[in-house]
Amino acid sequence: ENITPKLRAMSADSVAKINAAIEEKISDASIIPQLEAHVDDQLDKNTYNFKANRHLLKLYKFHPQAAKPEVVGKILIKALMQLPTSDYISCLYLINSEHHNVQPVRTIRKLATLLESFDIENFWKAAEEQKEFPKLTEIEGFCQSVENFVVTILESTYCDIEVSTLETLLRNGSKDAERLQKEKGWSLTNGGKTMVLSKREAPGMQVSGSQKIVLAQVGKVLPFLQ
Repeated sequence: ENITPKLRAMSADSVAKINAAIEEKISDASIIPQLEAHVDDQLDKNTYNFKANRHLLKLYKFHPQAAKPEVVGKILIKALMQLPTSDYISCLYLINSEHHNVQPVRTIRKLATLLESFDIENFWKAAEEQKEFPKLTEIEGFCQSVENFVVTILESTYCDIEVSTLETLLRNGSKDAERLQKEKGWSLTNGGKTMVLSKREAPGMQVSGSQKIVLAQVGKVLPFLQ
């Protein structure tokens, strides 16, 4: 199942030009501006090209004087939007360690840690309050991708969850919970206090989340979704 938000199709011509540039000048720093512009294009149009982004990070590694932390941050944002795939960690490994604590990379790493530890309530607060990307939550597809990640983890881990807990995991609380109930076919029980996420008998890894979210359970599921 595709758990990422619907991406606009990147034109074949655009991809072909980028791929041709990479193949022709695989280690040539002269294509860096073209790849950087491509990153901006992905943010503006909600497209995604992991191959091109990863190659740009490799060029930054070979030509550290050309590395731009703001572009690295944008690449990490796009990779973060693909969770629970391993794109984010793959990109992070390619970033020189001295850039890990340079802004905006530091902020994105903090947000990623909150997401990966499923500290979603604090993630939303941090995403709204951070100053490095003032319009982060306005990036097309960003909030939807985080919501999709949350829903994927919940449905893979729990057969039900307290409504009050679910609302803390969603950006718009009860409004999003009501919308998701209709979209996903979830149902309410226990006098409207518990949301049933699965219509089938819970499989081995699914447990009841009606008491609280247990991070240990989330940790068991994440590797299977990457």
